[in-house]
Amino acid sequence: MRIKSLTILYFLITLACCAIALSACEQTHSNGVANEKSTETKLDLWTPTHVDASQIPLTFTYTSNKTASYVVDLLIKPEGSTEYRKATLDGNSSFESKEGESEFTVSWDKEKDSIQANLSVDLRLTTTDKDGHTTSSDLNRLRFESRETIRNHVQDYLIYYGKWTDSLIDQARQKYRLVIIDTRSGISPKQIAKIRAGKDPHDASDDVLVLAYVSIGEDLRTAGMSPDDMKKDARFVLDGSGPSTDPRAGAPFPKGSDVPKDLDLKGKASNGGFAPFYLNDNFVTFGTIGKAGTPDFNTNFKAAFVNPGHPEWFKALLDMKLQTDKVSGIKELLTRDSSQGYGCDGLFLDTLDTAAPNSFTDASSSNQGQFEWVQPGMKQLIANIRQAYPDRFLLANRGLFFYNPDLTAYAFTLRGLVDFALFESYRLDSSSAQWFNEATFNDNKYNYVQKLLAESDRGNGFRVLSLGYAEGPNGDLMKKALNGEQNEASKMLLADVQEANDLGMVHYISNAQVAAIDTYVIDHRDAASKPPIWGNTMTPPFGKPYTEPRVGIQNIDIRGKNVFVQWDVAHSQARPISYTLYVKEGQDFDFKQDMKNQEAQAIPLNLGIPLDYAGRGDRTKRYPYEDKVEGLASGKTYYFLIRARNAADQFDNNEKSMKIIAP
Repeated sequence: MRIKSLTILYFLITLACCAIALSACEQTHSNGVANEKSTETKLDLWTPTHVDASQIPLTFTYTSNKTASYVVDLLIKPEGSTEYRKATLDGNSSFESKEGESEFTVSWDKEKDSIQANLSVDLRLTTTDKDGHTTSSDLNRLRFESRETIRNHVQDYLIYYGKWTDSLIDQARQKYRLVIIDTRSGISPKQIAKIRAGKDPHDASDDVLVLAYVSIGEDLRTAGMSPDDMKKDARFVLDGSGPSTDPRAGAPFPKGSDVPKDLDLKGKASNGGFAPFYLNDNFVTFGTIGKAGTPDFNTNFKAAFVNPGHPEWFKALLDMKLQTDKVSGIKELLTRDSSQGYGCDGLFLDTLDTAAPNSFTDASSSNQGQFEWVQPGMKQLIANIRQAYPDRFLLANRGLFFYNPDLTAYAFTLRGLVDFALFESYRLDSSSAQWFNEATFNDNKYNYVQKLLAESDRGNGFRVLSLGYAEGPNGDLMKKALNGEQNEASKMLLADVQEANDLGMVHYISNAQVAAIDTYVIDHRDAASKPPIWGNTMTPPFGKPYTEPRVGIQNIDIRGKNVFVQWDVAHSQARPISYTLYVKEGQDFDFKQDMKNQEAQAIPLNLGIPLDYAGRGDRTKRYPYEDKVEGLASGKTYYFLIRARNAADQFDNNEKSMKIIAP
């Protein structure tokens, strides 16, 4: 009994001591003297550029429940490796973060780490604070490629200017590889980052290109303003030497005239008290809208036309801010240098049609445009953007005259500067009066798009997108069809998809407000590509189709001792198209046998431009492509055959050959 009593007493004393100790601990914690709260951190690595370069900026968000000092490290695991190794970071890699969320950028020297283009690499970004607490974020299967390779991967796209919700963000990042946005919709940098990250934010192989809207031929800051309103704002006045007009001798030119390459890009000053990049040629030419010395406005969208080639306009475009100008500028759209930066992959360049030939409109047109003299300036502006942002993507909306050899604007082609060209309203336009204009569509299909696609496949070419609108005389019916209902408008939408698909354009269908997210094109296009079919770059009468395609080899042009072959464009969903010349000596091809089983030489062809391709006149015997044939023995007989091949390695099987005795 005595031993048991002592045991109980010992237990009670121990229990009391524990209670006293617990009370002391609670008091100490409440006073903040000990047991400091544990560090909680989160690290999010934003999707970097996929364009191959020696230096790769890596932007990340560091979130902590307290201020912190930390060091950043980058670990890399190149394709084929089994272990991570430390990468080379240039510049600052130590940071001070505030409580909450902070954003920083480090620069990875990819070249020093010998990361090869076209091979993937896994990244692991880590942060280590002064207490040794480490946080990391992984991004796997990141592949660096040329802009050309990346753009040719694009098989679908979305253009959407409406309000974004979490649900729509998820649709965009899961369904599309290219998304075009407008920051005026209220989209945030974080939402853009989420789209760019694709389905899986830790898997770079499903990343999405995001391009942001910017108007380069009209000043959207002036939309709805009067000239008097503009004069009260220093942004629209500057030195007061504008608006400017056509500087060519004898201007204006209502019916168009050649634009010299050495034209003064600043134009002829009117000293009307406005910024020097505004234009006044519509009034000078017709005198029906506006007045002398005041800017001309787009009568449909109510914004002032600008001279894109003026250096002051480039400065203005760079520095515009959504918060103050109601439109974002180039720096804000493409960089993450400030909290307002959106970090987009590139730009959607709109209003190029300001530079359209003067002959496109006259005094009776609802929206006049007599500014063809700014064509070299438009090219110069885009060249300036390309030089300033060589790793970003540029998409030019319309401006189809820049690719048409019938027009003098072809001298200022944008080939080599843009990555994408959009053929807006290729078939279905935004009018409510009719489903589409048949004559205009025929001109698009048999004239403009043939020449556009011929340019796109050249070595310094671009990817062609197209856009249709679900509008027409019964817009509600069309929109229901767009959302999956089967009705009489369904055939109209299906035809729109098929017309673009057969030519190899990447198509999308929206509404007049460009505020519809749908997968109609993805759901109804051909599941697999078809072999190339031949087109025709002849220029038919307006609104009329050409009679037949021009298949295979079209001409052999002998210039002294040199032999050139010439041919027309071919089309397929799997673009770009390439061409092969087959040369057989002595006898014609046996088309019952495979080409590989004949003594025929296969020569990949360069898409050179014939000397007579550009210029007005009959195109019956003029072609977009030519290449020189080397290695022919003088006096011997040869047979030539040209076949087209698409990006899916499918060939056409034409049997048109031509005979030549080598000079």
